[in-house]
Amino acid sequence: MIPAPPSAFLDANVLFSRTLRDWICLIALDSGHTAYQVRWSEDVLAEWVYRMRRAYPDLTDHALGGLRRRLETSFPDAMITGYTPTEVPQPPDLNDWHVLAAAASVPVDFLVTCDKHGLPPDLGEDLGIHVLDPDRFLNLVADRHPALVRQRLEGQIGYDRTRQLKTRLVEISQSDVDLRETALDRLQKAGAAAFAERLRAMAATALPHERARAAN
Repeated sequence: MIPAPPSAFLDANVLFSRTLRDWICLIALDSGHTAYQVRWSEDVLAEWVYRMRRAYPDLTDHALGGLRRRLETSFPDAMITGYTPTEVPQPPDLNDWHVLAAAASVPVDFLVTCDKHGLPPDLGEDLGIHVLDPDRFLNLVADRHPALVRQRLEGQIGYDRTRQLKTRLVEISQSDVDLRETALDRLQKAGAAAFAERLRAMAATALPHERARAAN
């Protein structure tokens, strides 16, 4: 029997960050959902949409609703239902009770959250859940799937290149190295500094074609 891939429950604050959302969700998709399975709940999605609406009041319904629909279409098995907060210990922030309850009801292997105070790392120990911030989770993924992570970095560079050409963001085309640094800067600003540095070190030895171009 082939063991099931680990599962990662994403808190609303992770989904709110486009950078973190893209990296975590796209790595899962790149692997065909075999590196890990993404999970969430209706409460989490509703909180994420609420925060998006508050932060970006000019977003159209098509843009915001479409983003949610794309996530649900890409991860049709992600939704967790049927959980009861009172069945798990109370976290320091009661507003996060539903998050822990949903993660524990399956249970998942990882609960990925940016809220270290409301959902401290030791909270899931008795429930068999590793509560990790996105930086630690992405580094764990890199430990297990370095080639997949490298592939996602190249995919991000390709996406940024295409977007740059379509929108003419700059008049002078940036090199792949510049685009990579921009992508890594975004990761650092999103709170995944250690993962960004790891990718930077990985890229320094994994791009011989770039070194050849630079030498010419």
